[in-house]
Amino acid sequence: MSSMDSAQQTLAAHTKLVSRVRYAQRTHRRQLRSLHPPPTQLLSLPLLPSPPPSPSPSPPSSPLLDTQQPRPQRPDLPPAKRARLVRYANYVPEEETIRNDYSQRYVDGGEWPQNWVLGAEPEWRFEEYPKQQRLLNLKKESVDSHAVPPSYLPFQQLSSLHPHKFDVILLDPPFSSSFGWDELQELPIQSLAADPSFIFMWVGSGAGEGLERGREVLAKWNYRRCEDIVWVKTNVNSNRGPGTDPPTTSLLTRTKQHCLMGIKGTVRRSTDSWFVHCNVDTDVIIWEGDPEDPTRKPPEMYTLIENFCLGTRRLEIFGRARSSLRRGWVTVLAEGEEDRVQDLIRERASSVPENVRRWDKDSWEDAVKQLSSIGGGKCVLPSTSEIETLRPKSPTRTGATPGGGGVSGGVGVSGGVPLSVPGAARNGRPPMAQNQTPNQVVVPPMMGMGMANMPMGVGIPVEMGGWGGMGMNMNMPGMNMGMGNMSMPMMGMNVDGMTGAPMWVGPEGTEGAMWEGSVGDGMMMNGMGMGMGMGTGMANMGIGMGGMMGAMNGLGMNQWSHGPYEGFQ
Repeated sequence: MSSMDSAQQTLAAHTKLVSRVRYAQRTHRRQLRSLHPPPTQLLSLPLLPSPPPSPSPSPPSSPLLDTQQPRPQRPDLPPAKRARLVRYANYVPEEETIRNDYSQRYVDGGEWPQNWVLGAEPEWRFEEYPKQQRLLNLKKESVDSHAVPPSYLPFQQLSSLHPHKFDVILLDPPFSSSFGWDELQELPIQSLAADPSFIFMWVGSGAGEGLERGREVLAKWNYRRCEDIVWVKTNVNSNRGPGTDPPTTSLLTRTKQHCLMGIKGTVRRSTDSWFVHCNVDTDVIIWEGDPEDPTRKPPEMYTLIENFCLGTRRLEIFGRARSSLRRGWVTVLAEGEEDRVQDLIRERASSVPENVRRWDKDSWEDAVKQLSSIGGGKCVLPSTSEIETLRPKSPTRTGATPGGGGVSGGVGVSGGVPLSVPGAARNGRPPMAQNQTPNQVVVPPMMGMGMANMPMGVGIPVEMGGWGGMGMNMNMPGMNMGMGNMSMPMMGMNVDGMTGAPMWVGPEGTEGAMWEGSVGDGMMMNGMGMGMGMGTGMANMGIGMGGMMGAMNGLGMNQWSHGPYEGFQ
Protein backbone atom coordinates (compact mmCIF):
# COMPACT_ATOMS: atom_id res chain seq x y z
CA MET A 1 0.00 0.00 0.00
CA SER A 2 2.89 2.36 0.78
CA SER A 3 4.29 1.87 -2.72
CA MET A 4 0.87 2.59 -4.22
CA ASP A 5 0.48 5.77 -2.16
CA SER A 6 3.95 6.92 -3.11
CA ALA A 7 3.21 6.35 -6.81
CA GLN A 8 -0.01 8.30 -6.61
CA GLN A 9 1.71 11.23 -4.89
CA THR A 10 4.40 11.23 -7.54
CA LEU A 11 1.81 11.27 -10.33
CA ALA A 12 -0.09 14.09 -8.66
CA ALA A 13 3.09 16.17 -8.28
CA HIS A 14 3.97 15.50 -11.91
CA THR A 15 0.51 16.61 -13.03
CA LYS A 16 0.85 19.89 -11.12
CA LEU A 17 4.28 20.47 -12.61
CA VAL A 18 3.04 19.91 -16.17
CA SER A 19 0.10 22.23 -15.58
CA ARG A 20 2.39 24.99 -14.32
CA VAL A 21 4.73 24.57 -17.29
CA ARG A 22 1.84 24.61 -19.76
CA TYR A 23 0.41 27.74 -18.15
CA ALA A 24 3.80 29.46 -18.24
CA GLN A 25 4.20 28.56 -21.91
CA ARG A 26 0.89 30.17 -22.83
CA THR A 27 1.70 33.27 -20.80
CA HIS A 28 5.13 33.69 -22.37
CA ARG A 29 3.69 33.02 -25.84
CA ARG A 30 1.22 35.92 -25.43
CA GLN A 31 4.03 38.20 -24.27
CA LEU A 32 6.19 37.26 -27.26
CA ARG A 33 3.38 38.05 -29.70
CA SER A 34 3.14 41.57 -28.32
CA LEU A 35 6.76 42.33 -29.31
CA HIS A 36 7.52 44.26 -32.50
CA PRO A 37 8.55 42.41 -34.50
CA PRO A 38 7.56 39.14 -32.81
CA PRO A 39 10.19 36.37 -32.68
CA THR A 40 8.70 33.99 -35.20
CA GLN A 41 11.25 31.24 -34.53
CA LEU A 42 10.33 31.04 -30.88
CA LEU A 43 6.61 31.24 -31.63
CA SER A 44 6.90 28.35 -34.07
CA LEU A 45 8.17 25.99 -31.36
CA PRO A 46 5.54 23.42 -30.30
CA LEU A 47 3.76 23.77 -27.01
CA LEU A 48 3.64 21.06 -24.39
CA PRO A 49 0.84 18.78 -25.63
CA SER A 50 -2.24 18.27 -23.53
CA PRO A 51 -3.03 14.69 -22.50
CA PRO A 52 -6.17 13.12 -23.96
CA PRO A 53 -9.17 13.04 -21.62
CA SER A 54 -9.69 9.88 -19.65
CA PRO A 55 -12.65 7.80 -20.79
CA SER A 56 -15.69 8.15 -18.59
CA PRO A 57 -17.03 5.00 -16.92
CA SER A 58 -20.40 5.39 -18.69
CA PRO A 59 -22.33 2.43 -20.03
CA PRO A 60 -21.89 1.74 -23.73
CA SER A 61 -24.40 3.07 -26.22
CA SER A 62 -26.98 0.82 -27.78
CA PRO A 63 -25.44 -1.62 -30.26
CA LEU A 64 -25.48 -0.62 -33.90
CA LEU A 65 -27.50 -2.66 -36.30
CA ASP A 66 -25.48 -5.27 -38.13
CA THR A 67 -25.54 -3.89 -41.65
CA GLN A 68 -23.19 -6.62 -42.89
CA GLN A 69 -25.76 -9.34 -42.33
CA PRO A 70 -27.10 -10.46 -45.73
CA ARG A 71 -30.62 -9.33 -46.45
CA PRO A 72 -33.16 -11.54 -48.21
CA GLN A 73 -33.53 -10.93 -51.91
CA ARG A 74 -36.90 -9.47 -52.95
CA PRO A 75 -37.24 -9.63 -56.73
CA ASP A 76 -40.96 -8.89 -56.34
CA LEU A 77 -40.27 -5.30 -55.27
CA PRO A 78 -39.85 -2.35 -57.62
CA PRO A 79 -36.28 -1.05 -58.09
CA ALA A 80 -36.74 1.92 -55.73
CA LYS A 81 -37.88 -0.27 -52.83
CA ARG A 82 -35.16 -2.84 -53.51
CA ALA A 83 -32.56 -0.06 -53.27
CA ARG A 84 -33.95 1.10 -49.90
CA LEU A 85 -34.03 -2.49 -48.63
CA VAL A 86 -30.33 -2.87 -49.39
CA ARG A 87 -29.33 0.47 -47.91
CA TYR A 88 -31.46 0.60 -44.74
CA ALA A 89 -31.34 -2.39 -42.40
CA ASN A 90 -34.64 -1.56 -40.70
CA TYR A 91 -36.65 -0.75 -43.81
CA VAL A 92 -40.06 -2.45 -44.09
CA PRO A 93 -41.18 -2.33 -47.75
CA GLU A 94 -44.73 -3.48 -47.01
CA GLU A 95 -45.24 -0.46 -44.74
CA GLU A 96 -43.04 1.91 -46.73
CA THR A 97 -41.51 2.95 -43.41
CA ILE A 98 -38.21 2.73 -41.61
CA ARG A 99 -38.97 1.67 -38.08
CA ASN A 100 -37.37 3.70 -35.32
CA ASP A 101 -38.28 4.33 -31.72
CA TYR A 102 -36.57 7.66 -31.17
CA SER A 103 -37.63 8.17 -27.56
CA GLN A 104 -36.57 4.74 -26.38
CA ARG A 105 -33.24 4.99 -28.18
CA TYR A 106 -32.50 8.18 -26.27
CA VAL A 107 -33.42 6.54 -22.96
CA ASP A 108 -31.43 3.37 -23.62
CA GLY A 109 -28.42 4.62 -25.52
CA GLY A 110 -28.36 8.42 -25.28
CA GLU A 111 -28.85 8.75 -29.04
CA TRP A 112 -30.57 11.96 -30.08
CA PRO A 113 -33.58 11.48 -32.39
CA GLN A 114 -32.07 13.64 -35.15
CA ASN A 115 -29.37 11.01 -35.59
CA TRP A 116 -31.91 8.99 -37.52
CA VAL A 117 -33.16 11.62 -39.96
CA LEU A 118 -32.66 10.04 -43.36
CA GLY A 119 -30.86 11.91 -46.10
CA ALA A 120 -29.50 14.63 -43.80
CA GLU A 121 -26.05 14.45 -45.40
CA PRO A 122 -25.71 16.74 -48.44
CA GLU A 123 -24.45 13.90 -50.61
CA TRP A 124 -27.64 11.87 -49.94
CA ARG A 125 -30.18 14.64 -49.59
CA PHE A 126 -31.35 14.84 -53.19
CA GLU A 127 -30.85 11.29 -54.37
CA GLU A 128 -34.53 11.08 -55.35
CA TYR A 129 -34.72 14.63 -56.73
CA PRO A 130 -32.43 14.83 -59.78
CA LYS A 131 -33.67 18.27 -60.85
CA GLN A 132 -32.88 19.77 -57.47
CA GLN A 133 -29.48 18.08 -57.49
CA ARG A 134 -28.82 19.44 -60.96
CA LEU A 135 -29.79 22.96 -59.87
CA LEU A 136 -27.46 22.89 -56.87
CA ASN A 137 -24.58 21.59 -58.98
CA LEU A 138 -25.09 24.38 -61.51
CA LYS A 139 -25.20 27.01 -58.77
CA LYS A 140 -22.03 25.60 -57.19
CA GLU A 141 -20.22 25.82 -60.51
CA SER A 142 -21.39 29.41 -60.93
CA VAL A 143 -20.22 30.36 -57.42
CA ASP A 144 -16.81 28.73 -57.87
CA SER A 145 -16.16 30.33 -61.26
CA HIS A 146 -17.32 33.87 -60.33
CA ALA A 147 -15.75 34.60 -56.95
CA VAL A 148 -13.07 36.94 -55.66
CA PRO A 149 -9.94 35.28 -54.20
CA PRO A 150 -10.18 34.48 -50.47
CA SER A 151 -8.85 37.26 -48.26
CA TYR A 152 -8.67 38.05 -44.56
CA LEU A 153 -7.81 40.85 -42.15
CA PRO A 154 -7.65 41.12 -38.35
CA PHE A 155 -10.64 42.34 -36.39
CA GLN A 156 -8.79 45.50 -35.35
CA GLN A 157 -8.82 46.63 -39.00
CA LEU A 158 -12.56 46.18 -39.55
CA SER A 159 -13.03 49.91 -40.08
CA SER A 160 -10.59 49.83 -43.02
CA LEU A 161 -13.30 48.13 -45.14
CA HIS A 162 -15.24 51.40 -45.25
CA PRO A 163 -16.63 52.69 -47.65
CA HIS A 164 -17.04 49.32 -49.40
CA LYS A 165 -20.47 47.70 -49.28
CA PHE A 166 -21.36 44.02 -48.94
CA ASP A 167 -24.41 42.08 -50.12
CA VAL A 168 -24.18 39.44 -47.36
CA ILE A 169 -22.74 39.67 -43.84
CA LEU A 170 -22.27 36.60 -41.61
CA LEU A 171 -21.50 36.92 -37.89
CA ASP A 172 -20.76 34.42 -35.12
CA PRO A 173 -20.18 36.73 -32.12
CA PRO A 174 -17.59 35.43 -29.60
CA PHE A 175 -19.54 36.31 -26.48
CA SER A 176 -17.47 36.42 -23.30
CA SER A 177 -17.15 38.38 -20.09
CA SER A 178 -15.55 41.25 -22.04
CA PHE A 179 -17.73 41.12 -25.17
CA GLY A 180 -21.51 41.19 -24.97
CA TRP A 181 -24.55 42.50 -26.82
CA ASP A 182 -23.75 46.12 -26.04
CA GLU A 183 -20.33 45.79 -27.65
CA LEU A 184 -21.77 43.86 -30.58
CA GLN A 185 -24.32 46.50 -31.55
CA GLU A 186 -21.58 49.14 -31.76
CA LEU A 187 -19.97 47.42 -34.75
CA PRO A 188 -20.10 49.56 -37.94
CA ILE A 189 -22.45 47.16 -39.72
CA GLN A 190 -24.64 49.94 -41.13
CA SER A 191 -21.72 51.47 -43.00
CA LEU A 192 -20.75 48.09 -44.50
CA ALA A 193 -24.20 46.88 -45.59
CA ALA A 194 -25.42 47.49 -49.13
CA ASP A 195 -29.05 48.24 -49.94
CA PRO A 196 -30.51 45.71 -50.46
CA SER A 197 -28.50 43.21 -48.44
CA PHE A 198 -28.87 40.33 -45.98
CA ILE A 199 -27.33 39.50 -42.62
CA PHE A 200 -26.99 36.13 -40.87
CA MET A 201 -26.17 36.20 -37.16
CA TRP A 202 -25.81 33.25 -34.77
CA VAL A 203 -27.53 33.97 -31.44
CA GLY A 204 -27.20 30.75 -29.42
CA SER A 205 -29.47 27.89 -28.42
CA GLY A 206 -32.40 30.01 -27.30
CA ALA A 207 -31.80 29.24 -23.62
CA GLY A 208 -30.88 32.84 -22.80
CA GLU A 209 -31.71 36.21 -24.26
CA GLY A 210 -30.09 35.56 -27.62
CA LEU A 211 -33.26 35.53 -29.71
CA GLU A 212 -34.64 38.72 -28.17
CA ARG A 213 -31.39 40.68 -28.08
CA GLY A 214 -30.52 39.47 -31.57
CA ARG A 215 -33.68 41.05 -32.97
CA GLU A 216 -32.91 44.29 -31.15
CA VAL A 217 -29.39 44.43 -32.60
CA LEU A 218 -30.66 43.74 -36.12
CA ALA A 219 -33.16 46.58 -35.76
CA LYS A 220 -30.40 48.94 -34.62
CA TRP A 221 -28.49 48.07 -37.79
CA ASN A 222 -31.62 48.82 -39.90
CA TYR A 223 -32.34 45.16 -40.65
CA ARG A 224 -35.71 43.45 -40.41
CA ARG A 225 -35.69 39.86 -39.18
CA CYS A 226 -37.22 37.69 -41.89
CA GLU A 227 -36.11 34.11 -41.14
CA ASP A 228 -34.72 31.91 -38.37
CA ILE A 229 -32.31 29.17 -39.47
CA VAL A 230 -31.79 26.29 -37.04
CA TRP A 231 -28.80 24.02 -36.73
CA VAL A 232 -29.85 20.69 -35.18
CA LYS A 233 -26.87 18.86 -33.70
CA THR A 234 -26.39 15.11 -33.76
CA ASN A 235 -24.32 12.94 -31.41
CA VAL A 236 -23.59 9.94 -33.61
CA ASN A 237 -19.87 10.17 -32.88
CA SER A 238 -19.85 12.01 -29.55
CA ASN A 239 -22.49 9.96 -27.74
CA ARG A 240 -21.18 8.33 -24.53
CA GLY A 241 -24.35 6.69 -23.33
CA PRO A 242 -27.52 7.64 -21.46
CA GLY A 243 -27.31 10.40 -18.91
CA THR A 244 -24.02 11.81 -20.21
CA ASP A 245 -25.36 14.94 -21.90
CA PRO A 246 -23.75 18.10 -20.54
CA PRO A 247 -25.61 19.49 -17.52
CA THR A 248 -27.83 22.48 -18.28
CA THR A 249 -30.28 24.70 -16.44
CA SER A 250 -32.84 24.46 -19.25
CA LEU A 251 -35.95 22.33 -18.97
CA LEU A 252 -35.15 20.30 -22.08
CA THR A 253 -31.99 18.89 -23.58
CA ARG A 254 -30.89 21.60 -26.00
CA THR A 255 -29.51 20.25 -29.24
CA LYS A 256 -29.92 23.24 -31.58
CA GLN A 257 -28.51 26.66 -32.43
CA HIS A 258 -30.35 29.61 -33.97
CA CYS A 259 -29.18 31.93 -36.74
CA LEU A 260 -31.31 35.02 -37.35
CA MET A 261 -31.58 36.25 -40.92
CA GLY A 262 -32.26 39.92 -41.58
CA ILE A 263 -33.08 41.90 -44.71
CA LYS A 264 -32.24 45.51 -45.47
CA GLY A 265 -34.25 47.22 -48.17
CA THR A 266 -37.03 45.64 -50.21
CA VAL A 267 -36.54 42.50 -52.28
CA ARG A 268 -39.39 40.98 -54.24
CA ARG A 269 -38.94 37.33 -54.93
CA SER A 270 -40.93 37.40 -58.19
CA THR A 271 -39.15 40.37 -59.80
CA ASP A 272 -35.70 40.42 -58.19
CA SER A 273 -34.51 36.97 -59.22
CA TRP A 274 -31.28 38.64 -60.37
CA PHE A 275 -30.42 39.02 -56.65
CA VAL A 276 -32.20 36.20 -54.77
CA HIS A 277 -33.28 32.62 -55.45
CA CYS A 278 -35.79 31.65 -52.79
CA ASN A 279 -36.68 28.15 -51.53
CA VAL A 280 -33.47 26.58 -52.84
CA ASP A 281 -32.57 25.33 -49.34
CA THR A 282 -34.48 24.76 -46.11
CA ASP A 283 -34.11 26.54 -42.78
CA VAL A 284 -32.89 23.41 -40.94
CA ILE A 285 -29.30 22.12 -40.98
CA ILE A 286 -28.42 18.77 -39.39
CA TRP A 287 -24.75 18.31 -38.58
CA GLU A 288 -22.65 16.53 -35.95
CA GLY A 289 -20.31 19.40 -35.18
CA ASP A 290 -16.53 19.65 -35.05
CA PRO A 291 -14.99 17.73 -32.12
CA GLU A 292 -11.80 19.82 -32.35
CA ASP A 293 -13.70 23.14 -32.31
CA PRO A 294 -17.02 22.97 -30.43
CA THR A 295 -17.81 26.60 -31.38
CA ARG A 296 -17.59 25.96 -35.12
CA LYS A 297 -20.83 26.36 -37.06
CA PRO A 298 -21.99 24.12 -39.95
CA PRO A 299 -20.02 24.56 -43.19
CA GLU A 300 -23.31 24.12 -45.04
CA MET A 301 -24.25 27.64 -43.90
CA TYR A 302 -21.93 29.09 -46.55
CA THR A 303 -23.60 27.03 -49.27
CA LEU A 304 -27.06 28.07 -48.08
CA ILE A 305 -26.11 31.75 -48.26
CA GLU A 306 -24.50 31.42 -51.70
CA ASN A 307 -27.51 29.53 -53.09
CA PHE A 308 -29.95 32.14 -51.78
CA CYS A 309 -28.24 35.49 -52.38
CA LEU A 310 -26.54 35.98 -55.74
CA GLY A 311 -24.48 38.98 -54.59
CA THR A 312 -20.74 38.36 -54.91
CA ARG A 313 -19.62 40.73 -52.12
CA ARG A 314 -19.68 38.50 -49.03
CA LEU A 315 -18.26 39.36 -45.61
CA GLU A 316 -17.78 37.20 -42.50
CA ILE A 317 -16.95 38.81 -39.15
CA PHE A 318 -15.35 36.89 -36.25
CA GLY A 319 -14.10 34.20 -38.61
CA ARG A 320 -11.71 31.39 -37.65
CA ALA A 321 -8.46 30.46 -39.31
CA ARG A 322 -9.19 26.76 -39.73
CA SER A 323 -12.78 26.92 -40.98
CA SER A 324 -13.76 30.39 -42.26
CA LEU A 325 -11.39 31.18 -45.12
CA ARG A 326 -13.39 30.64 -48.30
CA ARG A 327 -13.24 31.69 -51.92
CA GLY A 328 -15.61 34.57 -52.62
CA TRP A 329 -15.53 35.85 -49.03
CA VAL A 330 -13.69 38.53 -47.09
CA THR A 331 -13.03 37.15 -43.59
CA VAL A 332 -12.53 39.43 -40.60
CA LEU A 333 -10.72 37.12 -38.18
CA ALA A 334 -11.47 36.96 -34.48
CA GLU A 335 -8.82 38.09 -32.06
CA GLY A 336 -5.75 35.85 -32.08
CA GLU A 337 -6.70 34.00 -35.28
CA GLU A 338 -4.29 35.80 -37.62
CA ASP A 339 -1.24 34.00 -36.21
CA ARG A 340 -2.99 30.68 -36.72
CA VAL A 341 -3.57 31.54 -40.38
CA GLN A 342 0.15 31.98 -40.90
CA ASP A 343 0.86 28.66 -39.17
CA LEU A 344 -1.68 26.86 -41.36
CA ILE A 345 -0.24 28.42 -44.50
CA ARG A 346 3.25 27.23 -43.58
CA GLU A 347 1.90 23.78 -42.86
CA ARG A 348 -0.05 23.83 -46.14
CA ALA A 349 -3.14 22.69 -44.30
CA SER A 350 -6.03 21.47 -46.43
CA SER A 351 -8.43 23.79 -44.60
CA VAL A 352 -6.74 26.86 -46.10
CA PRO A 353 -7.77 27.53 -49.73
CA GLU A 354 -5.30 28.32 -52.46
CA ASN A 355 -4.33 31.93 -53.18
CA VAL A 356 -5.49 33.10 -49.77
CA ARG A 357 -4.13 36.55 -49.09
CA ARG A 358 -4.37 39.44 -46.69
CA TRP A 359 -7.11 41.84 -47.75
CA ASP A 360 -5.90 44.61 -50.02
CA LYS A 361 -8.20 47.42 -51.06
CA ASP A 362 -6.95 47.88 -54.60
CA SER A 363 -6.77 44.21 -55.59
CA TRP A 364 -10.20 43.51 -54.07
CA GLU A 365 -11.75 46.45 -55.93
CA ASP A 366 -10.27 45.24 -59.22
CA ALA A 367 -11.64 41.73 -58.68
CA VAL A 368 -15.10 43.06 -57.84
CA LYS A 369 -15.14 45.33 -60.91
CA GLN A 370 -14.16 42.42 -63.12
CA LEU A 371 -17.02 40.31 -61.76
CA SER A 372 -19.49 43.17 -62.15
CA SER A 373 -18.60 43.48 -65.83
CA ILE A 374 -19.62 39.83 -66.26
CA GLY A 375 -22.86 40.40 -64.34
CA GLY A 376 -24.01 43.28 -66.53
CA GLY A 377 -22.76 46.04 -64.25
CA LYS A 378 -24.03 44.42 -61.06
CA CYS A 379 -22.00 42.48 -58.49
CA VAL A 380 -24.09 39.35 -58.88
CA LEU A 381 -23.65 35.83 -60.17
CA PRO A 382 -24.62 35.47 -63.83
CA SER A 383 -27.52 33.14 -64.43
CA THR A 384 -28.27 30.73 -67.25
CA SER A 385 -31.46 29.59 -68.91
CA GLU A 386 -31.14 26.16 -67.29
CA ILE A 387 -30.82 27.66 -63.81
CA GLU A 388 -33.85 29.87 -64.43
CA THR A 389 -35.83 26.85 -65.56
CA LEU A 390 -34.89 24.72 -62.54
CA ARG A 391 -35.00 27.30 -59.75
CA PRO A 392 -38.20 27.53 -57.63
CA LYS A 393 -40.64 30.21 -58.71
CA SER A 394 -43.05 32.36 -56.73
CA PRO A 395 -45.81 30.14 -55.30
CA THR A 396 -49.42 30.40 -56.44
CA ARG A 397 -51.67 31.79 -53.73
CA THR A 398 -54.34 29.46 -52.37
CA GLY A 399 -57.68 29.90 -54.13
CA ALA A 400 -56.39 32.28 -56.81
CA THR A 401 -57.62 30.59 -60.02
CA PRO A 402 -56.95 32.45 -63.25
CA GLY A 403 -60.00 33.01 -65.38
CA GLY A 404 -62.41 33.12 -62.45
CA GLY A 405 -65.70 31.31 -62.17
CA GLY A 406 -68.93 31.38 -60.33
CA VAL A 407 -72.02 33.54 -60.49
CA SER A 408 -72.83 36.51 -58.33
CA GLY A 409 -75.32 39.32 -58.27
CA GLY A 410 -75.24 42.90 -57.08
CA VAL A 411 -77.79 45.46 -56.00
CA GLY A 412 -77.75 48.76 -57.89
CA VAL A 413 -77.37 52.26 -56.52
CA SER A 414 -80.22 54.69 -56.98
CA GLY A 415 -79.93 58.02 -55.30
CA GLY A 416 -78.40 56.52 -52.20
CA VAL A 417 -75.03 56.47 -50.47
CA PRO A 418 -72.81 53.47 -51.22
CA LEU A 419 -72.05 51.21 -48.29
CA SER A 420 -68.56 49.80 -47.83
CA VAL A 421 -68.62 46.11 -47.06
CA PRO A 422 -65.66 44.91 -44.94
CA GLY A 423 -63.80 41.97 -46.39
CA ALA A 424 -64.57 38.49 -45.23
CA ALA A 425 -61.97 36.34 -43.54
CA ARG A 426 -59.65 34.50 -45.92
CA ASN A 427 -58.07 31.21 -44.94
CA GLY A 428 -58.63 31.98 -41.28
CA ARG A 429 -57.34 35.58 -41.50
CA PRO A 430 -59.56 38.11 -39.72
CA PRO A 431 -60.87 41.18 -41.59
CA MET A 432 -58.81 44.35 -41.45
CA ALA A 433 -59.41 46.61 -38.50
CA GLN A 434 -60.95 50.05 -38.92
CA ASN A 435 -57.70 51.74 -37.88
CA GLN A 436 -55.70 49.98 -40.60
CA THR A 437 -52.52 51.62 -41.79
CA PRO A 438 -52.44 53.62 -45.07
CA ASN A 439 -51.81 51.99 -48.43
CA GLN A 440 -53.76 48.87 -47.53
CA VAL A 441 -56.31 47.81 -50.11
CA VAL A 442 -59.91 48.31 -49.07
CA VAL A 443 -62.78 46.36 -50.60
CA PRO A 444 -64.62 48.78 -52.94
CA PRO A 445 -68.31 49.55 -52.39
CA MET A 446 -70.50 46.68 -53.46
CA MET A 447 -73.94 47.51 -52.15
CA GLY A 448 -76.08 50.60 -52.24
CA MET A 449 -79.43 51.77 -51.13
CA GLY A 450 -82.36 51.89 -53.44
CA MET A 451 -83.87 49.59 -55.99
CA ALA A 452 -82.57 50.06 -59.48
CA ASN A 453 -81.88 47.08 -61.65
CA MET A 454 -80.65 43.59 -60.71
CA PRO A 455 -77.59 42.76 -62.84
CA MET A 456 -76.02 39.32 -62.75
CA GLY A 457 -72.30 38.88 -63.45
CA VAL A 458 -71.06 35.51 -64.70
CA GLY A 459 -67.37 34.58 -64.84
CA ILE A 460 -66.39 31.75 -67.17
CA PRO A 461 -63.66 29.42 -65.83
CA VAL A 462 -60.61 28.62 -67.92
CA GLU A 463 -61.57 24.95 -67.79
CA MET A 464 -64.75 25.82 -69.70
CA GLY A 465 -63.02 27.75 -72.44
CA GLY A 466 -62.80 31.18 -70.84
CA TRP A 467 -59.80 33.38 -70.29
CA GLY A 468 -58.57 35.76 -67.63
CA GLY A 469 -61.09 38.54 -67.17
CA MET A 470 -63.77 37.01 -69.38
CA GLY A 471 -67.25 37.56 -68.06
CA MET A 472 -70.88 38.00 -69.08
CA ASN A 473 -73.49 40.34 -67.67
CA MET A 474 -77.20 39.65 -67.57
CA ASN A 475 -79.47 42.50 -66.53
CA MET A 476 -82.81 41.66 -65.05
CA PRO A 477 -85.71 44.12 -65.09
CA GLY A 478 -85.83 46.17 -61.97
CA MET A 479 -87.74 49.03 -60.46
CA ASN A 480 -86.55 52.50 -59.50
CA MET A 481 -88.21 54.25 -56.64
CA GLY A 482 -88.21 57.79 -57.99
CA MET A 483 -90.79 60.52 -58.05
CA GLY A 484 -93.56 58.29 -59.13
CA ASN A 485 -91.71 57.23 -62.20
CA MET A 486 -91.07 53.65 -63.17
CA SER A 487 -88.24 52.79 -65.46
CA MET A 488 -86.98 49.65 -67.10
CA PRO A 489 -83.33 48.90 -67.79
CA MET A 490 -82.45 50.10 -71.23
CA MET A 491 -78.74 49.34 -71.47
CA GLY A 492 -76.33 46.76 -70.11
CA MET A 493 -72.54 47.07 -69.86
CA ASN A 494 -69.91 44.48 -69.23
CA VAL A 495 -66.40 45.42 -68.06
CA ASP A 496 -63.88 42.59 -68.52
CA GLY A 497 -60.18 41.99 -68.45
CA MET A 498 -58.98 44.74 -66.18
CA THR A 499 -55.22 45.04 -66.07
CA GLY A 500 -52.90 47.08 -63.94
CA ALA A 501 -49.41 47.68 -62.69
CA PRO A 502 -47.92 45.73 -59.78
CA MET A 503 -49.38 46.74 -56.48
CA TRP A 504 -48.96 45.98 -52.77
CA VAL A 505 -51.40 43.97 -50.74
CA GLY A 506 -51.00 45.84 -47.48
CA PRO A 507 -48.12 48.00 -46.30
CA GLU A 508 -44.56 46.93 -45.83
CA GLY A 509 -44.43 44.70 -42.76
CA THR A 510 -42.27 45.29 -39.80
CA GLU A 511 -40.37 42.03 -40.24
CA GLY A 512 -39.89 41.64 -43.97
CA ALA A 513 -40.77 42.73 -47.46
CA MET A 514 -44.26 42.19 -48.79
CA TRP A 515 -45.54 40.04 -51.61
CA GLU A 516 -46.44 42.18 -54.58
CA GLY A 517 -49.11 41.17 -57.01
CA SER A 518 -50.82 42.58 -60.04
CA VAL A 519 -54.18 42.11 -61.64
CA GLY A 520 -52.58 39.59 -63.91
CA ASP A 521 -51.29 37.56 -60.90
CA GLY A 522 -54.60 36.21 -59.66
CA MET A 523 -56.26 39.55 -58.91
CA MET A 524 -58.35 39.84 -62.12
CA MET A 525 -61.81 41.18 -61.42
CA ASN A 526 -63.33 38.59 -63.68
CA GLY A 527 -66.91 38.65 -64.69
CA MET A 528 -67.56 42.16 -63.38
CA GLY A 529 -70.79 43.40 -64.88
CA MET A 530 -72.42 46.80 -64.75
CA GLY A 531 -76.03 47.28 -65.58
CA MET A 532 -77.68 50.68 -65.99
CA GLY A 533 -81.35 51.43 -65.95
CA MET A 534 -82.35 54.78 -67.37
CA GLY A 535 -85.74 56.43 -67.27
CA THR A 536 -87.39 59.75 -66.72
CA GLY A 537 -87.70 61.52 -63.46
CA MET A 538 -85.49 62.01 -60.46
CA ALA A 539 -83.38 59.34 -58.83
CA ASN A 540 -84.11 56.97 -61.64
CA MET A 541 -80.61 55.93 -62.66
CA GLY A 542 -79.22 52.79 -61.11
CA ILE A 543 -75.88 51.07 -61.53
CA GLY A 544 -75.43 47.50 -60.38
CA MET A 545 -72.16 45.59 -60.20
CA GLY A 546 -72.25 41.84 -60.62
CA GLY A 547 -69.54 39.25 -60.48
CA MET A 548 -67.80 40.85 -57.52
CA MET A 549 -69.44 39.61 -54.35
CA GLY A 550 -70.09 35.92 -54.62
CA ALA A 551 -67.59 33.13 -55.03
CA MET A 552 -64.58 35.38 -54.48
CA ASN A 553 -62.21 32.42 -54.51
CA GLY A 554 -63.46 31.50 -57.94
CA LEU A 555 -63.16 35.07 -59.14
CA GLY A 556 -59.49 35.33 -58.26
CA MET A 557 -60.10 38.23 -55.83
CA ASN A 558 -59.14 36.48 -52.65
CA GLN A 559 -56.08 38.71 -52.23
CA TRP A 560 -58.35 41.53 -51.08
CA SER A 561 -59.36 42.46 -47.57
CA HIS A 562 -56.59 41.00 -45.45
CA GLY A 563 -53.51 42.22 -43.66
CA PRO A 564 -49.92 42.00 -44.81
CA TYR A 565 -48.13 38.72 -45.31
CA GLU A 566 -45.58 38.02 -42.62
CA GLY A 567 -41.93 37.59 -43.37
CA PHE A 568 -39.97 37.72 -46.55
CA GLN A 569 -42.03 36.44 -49.43
